[in-house]
Order: sequence, then C-alpha cells, then structure tokens
Amino acid sequence: MGRGWRRTFKKYRRYVEALRSEGEEQVGSEDSEKISVICPRCGGLMLSYFSILVCERCRYIKYLGEDDSSGRSVVEEFEDDSIEVFEEEEDTGIESLRGGRKFRAKRRHFVIGDEDLLGYLEDLIRKERIDRIKNIGRDRVKGVVIGFSHGVVTISTLSVNDFCEGDGVALIRGDSIKLIGVVMIEDKKNIVVRLISNIGFHIGERVEICKSEVLIGYDLCLNLIERIREGSLSSRELAAVNIVFKNIDMGPINRVHLSDTRDIRDNFHLDRYQIEAVESILGLRKGEILLIVGPPGTGKTRVIAKAAYELAKRGEKVLITSHTNRAVDNAIELLPLEISLRVGRPEKTLSHVRKYLLSYRAKRDLGRKFRELENEIKRLNENIRKLRRKYKKPYSSKKRISRLLNKHEKLLREKIVWRDRMVKRVNSKMIGGARIVASTLIKSQLYPLENIRFNTILIDECSQVSVILALLGMVKADKWVLIGDHRQLMPIFKTINKKDEMLSDLSAFSRLKNKYGQRVVWLKKYYRGNPIIIGFSSKYIYEEEIIPSERSREIKLDISIPLSRDALFLDPSRPIVFIDVRGEERTLRGGTRYNPAEVDVIANIVKLIKKYLENVEVGIITPYKIQRKKIREIIDDRRIEIGTVDSFQGREKDIIIFSITATDNLKFVANPNRLNVALTRAKKKLIVVGNLESIKDCKEDLLKQFIKYVSKNRGIFDWNTKSWKI
Repeated sequence: MGRGWRRTFKKYRRYVEALRSEGEEQVGSEDSEKISVICPRCGGLMLSYFSILVCERCRYIKYLGEDDSSGRSVVEEFEDDSIEVFEEEEDTGIESLRGGRKFRAKRRHFVIGDEDLLGYLEDLIRKERIDRIKNIGRDRVKGVVIGFSHGVVTISTLSVNDFCEGDGVALIRGDSIKLIGVVMIEDKKNIVVRLISNIGFHIGERVEICKSEVLIGYDLCLNLIERIREGSLSSRELAAVNIVFKNIDMGPINRVHLSDTRDIRDNFHLDRYQIEAVESILGLRKGEILLIVGPPGTGKTRVIAKAAYELAKRGEKVLITSHTNRAVDNAIELLPLEISLRVGRPEKTLSHVRKYLLSYRAKRDLGRKFRELENEIKRLNENIRKLRRKYKKPYSSKKRISRLLNKHEKLLREKIVWRDRMVKRVNSKMIGGARIVASTLIKSQLYPLENIRFNTILIDECSQVSVILALLGMVKADKWVLIGDHRQLMPIFKTINKKDEMLSDLSAFSRLKNKYGQRVVWLKKYYRGNPIIIGFSSKYIYEEEIIPSERSREIKLDISIPLSRDALFLDPSRPIVFIDVRGEERTLRGGTRYNPAEVDVIANIVKLIKKYLENVEVGIITPYKIQRKKIREIIDDRRIEIGTVDSFQGREKDIIIFSITATDNLKFVANPNRLNVALTRAKKKLIVVGNLESIKDCKEDLLKQFIKYVSKNRGIFDWNTKSWKI
C-alpha cells in the first residue's frame, strides 16, 4: 500500500492545512466531491474530503485506502487520536484534526489504541460475518417445505444432508441468516425442525438452510459488544472488560507456595518454570490477570491441569477453555473424572474424553425411565419416516396419512420437551457440583453454561484467540489466566488484507502481554522432542530462551535394520532433514498454490516410512489448502493426518513432513510465526521438502538461516541423487 498511503497523506496534509487557513466550508470544493454518510459512532453526518470521511459532530474518521496489490478498494477505520498508522521510514509530520498528534509513517506496523478497539472489532466482526454468509458454500442446503403445523416444519432436502438431532437450524434469505429451530428428527433427505421463532411457511415453499453454528460465534461477539456499548454489564463482567480496554494497575505477581510439585498423573515433578507458573496462578487475587508464555513442548497443558486441580482443592470453580475442542480435551483428560466435566458435542470431542461429557454422564444418571423415553422417541421417529414414505406413494390415502403424521409429530414434540426437561434438571445439578468445567469459548456462552459463574478461567492457545472472543470467556470469571505464545499463529480474519501487520494487535494474548508486561511468566524447559528439532526455533525465534530437558536427547526414531539408499533420510542420528526437490509451484485462480513434484516425493517418503517403521504417528503439513488436497488424493491412509500449518498449531506427531510448496514467492511460508509452528510439531523426525535453489535465491532471511542450520547438522538430502549434500 506504499504509494496509496503516500498519495493519501499528501491529500490529508492539504486538507488539514485548508482547515486551519480557510475553514471547513472551502475544503474539498475543488478537489473532492462531498458524499453524505451517517456516522456509525454518533449518528451524525459524515462528509468526504479526498480519501477520508469525517464526522462533523464527533470527528470520527473513516479512511478510504487502496490495496496496491489487487487494486481493490478497502476500508480502514480509525479514530485519529487512538490509532497510529506506520508505513515507510519517514516522518510525515501530519497532525490529526484534534489533539495535535502526528501520524508517523514506518513500514508494516499497526497499533490500535484502546479507545478505538471496540469500534474496530465491531466493524471487523460484521465484515467477517458478511463474508461468511457470502462464502457459506457447502454449508448451504436447499430444500422444500413438505409439512408445517403446531410449531413444527418438515423440510425435504434436495441433496443428502448431515444434520443431526439437536442441531440448530438457520434459514437463509438473501444476506440474512436467522436461527429458526432445532432438529427433532433427521434422515439423509428429510429433517423435522421444532421452531423456536415466530416464522411462517407454506407447503411447497423452497428454502435454503444451514447449521446455525456457522454464525453463532459472530453473533455472540456482536451481542457482547452491544452490551458493552449500552453499559448493561454486571460489575463482575465490567471488571474483565476494563482489563482489556483500560490500563489496570495490579502490581507485581503474587505467588502461593505449591507443596506438592508432582503432576496430576504422578509421572514426574514439575520443573521450576512450571512451578512458578502454577504458584502464580494460585496467587491471583480477584480482578487480576496472568499471562503464561508456553513455547512448543514446554508442558503448558500439564500446567493448566495442575493449576485447575489445585484451585479446585481450594474450593474454587474453574473454567478451562480455548477456541478449539482439541485444546480443551487435551487438558481435561489429565484431570480426575469425579471433579471434572466436559461440555460439548460428542462428535467434536476425542473418543477417550467422552466419559467426561455432560451428555454422557447425564444419560447414565437418569437411568431406566430416561432410556424408556428415548426408546419411545426412536419409535415415533421411525413411524413418522414410514408414514412419510407411504405419503409419497401413488394412490395412498393422503388425508388419513397427513392426520396420522400430525398426530405423531405432536406426540413426538411433547416427548422431546419432556426429555429436555429431565436432562436440564440433571445438567443443572451436575454443572453446579463440578469443580472444573471444560468447554470452548463459544460454548461457554450457550446452554447450559450461559448463566454459570467461575472463580478462575484458564484460556489455552490464546494467541490465536481474538480480543473479543477471549472476552466471551473472561466475563464469566473473577480471575483470568491466558496461556499462549506470541511467536506462534495469530487470529484468523479473512477480511483483513494486510494480515501480518495488525493481527498481533487483535490477539488477546499478544495485546494483553504488551499491556501487562509485569504479569508475564515463561515456560522454558522443552520436553516434546529431540533438541535438534527445537534448536532452530530456540535460537532464531525465542532468542535461546528454550532449554532442552535431559530426557529429550533420547527422543529419536528406532530403526534396527539397515536403510536402503533411497531411505537414508530416515537416519535416526539426523532428527531434522531438508529434502531438495527440484519442483516448481503451480498457481490456481485466487492465488493458492500446489507443487506436483513435492506431492509425488511425499507419497514415496510415506511408503518408505511404512517399510522401516511401525507404530509411529505421521503428520503431513503445508501452508496451502490445495497442496493438502493434492496430497490427500494420493495418500488415502486415514491414519496419516494431513493438514495446513495453521490447523496444526497445538498438535504433535512422531514424524512431521512439511511441504514448503512455494518456489516463486516464499513470503507467506517464511512468516516467522507460521514457520515456527511448522518446524516445532515433530517429536522424533522433521522432514522438510522444498526447492533448495528457490530458497537460496529468495529474500526471506529466516528460511535461509534454516537451510544453514540444517546443513550444519548434516541434514541436506538430494532426492534426485539419493545422497547427502555436504
């Protein structure tokens, strides 16, 4: 955006000078056309001056920028005395409309001030919601209404659907998506929905529907923003909001001595960094925040579980949460079943964690009467399906069948309501008695947790959590622990064009770490894998803050038979290797990339791994979705997990194969946060596949340093000659 910014700054300077010398009436009369826009801040009139909209009442500014890479118009909104915009190494000297502040122009850094953060987030979430609606794609299901009565609508879908009983159903009409009800009965081509909104249908009406969870996260965030604006928060909720939007003086960290330093499973004693983190959590007072930096493999999940357990022993009610189900499952599985409860959908939780699920335990506790009711509901479901099939047959008595359908659907609805009441009573009792509850951040704001308060909240993987999403959980507690890593991936927003420039400022962890630097604790001892694997990130990403544990030196592949020439790269004494493949990237419409040569090489690597190794976990990662798809088309073994780098944060495998894919422009791959995640997922072996010459010729210093690091550890392997490069 370099030239676009400079042009705008020049026009903005002229505008400010004109304001000072001639008054507002004369500004823009020759150089710009005035356009009337309603101010989103105060409802006043906004007028355009060159590339800027200015509110005449509150001086709110909407900057109309230009994305020079695509030529598309984009909008950056800011209030001039709370955002500083940096671009190139020059001081523009342009003063804002009020306050006499200057815009300093330095390259690639955005800072959103606290005063404008709420407005920026609201605008961003709305844009993300609109973008999600436009790109709803495969989530959109077309159907026809074949029945409507007594608050129940039956929809025959034109294609096979994946709705399940209990799913929320949203109706799509134009750009509007509205929650209408919950699935009572489902099969491959029909769903029966119990309506919860006052909406009418007519038989034969064509409709488009989707699962309501597609947008529920956006709506919860927007609802919280609205409540903040209206001032309708409770005093406890307001305390959490103030932590984010104000600077609260909390002083130094208070620690409470931990007498038992063993981990939950009694496998080992916590190290001194983990003990410091747990003691700091135990020492939190009401209204205080703690931020724990947990680099890869340093045992942050163990710290979360230990801290939650110790807090529960002291009589506190604890919420463990994250934006991903897997992060929540990883923590809850370490805790005693009798004091812990997992709230969520069974299909979204790990199979061995389901014994913690509220739904699983509630059904078990309800006993025989509940099972009989469930059987009655199943019988009614089956009868309704049979009647519907009869209704479609020619010469059938449609009136009689229609009456029977209405009767059965009414009875089914009554049974489901009765079942829901039984479940809610048990749910309320179990949640009230659980000392530790685990759920995703979004689920924490939904039934059955929406009205539950906690003493302490622990938010994992918080670097990838946006400020407003973190607040969904924070407003439920009196003390806040955020665990993350500012050197890993930031939140994902599809509507931000220059993503790397400002995502760290929208990350709850990164933003609050910068604000409350005196409230930060580091985990530094590395346990996950071989020290040579973490060595590069330790030196070039973490400034050698990470210390490999003694036992990590023994983590490597166990191969007892001699390796063939083409499998030399599996040498256990070389935990990190770079396989040089002279492939070239191919670009599809939209800019996404794939590399056929790397796909073929990876398929061969997997065959060799299966030949020489048993019972090892293998993961394949790439920065690009299309490359992931191409790899999956060739490797159909579902035991091998294939994903993008962004989807693999927080994960680990014995062997990781990382396909760089790109050969022309490696900027996306070489993003320090993304590259750090890619290079730290492996425990025993990291295999990086790429074009060595393209890396040597690129402008990305971090990738070049990585090649030097691998070369120093004798790990450059030429795929064509099947030999090591010196």
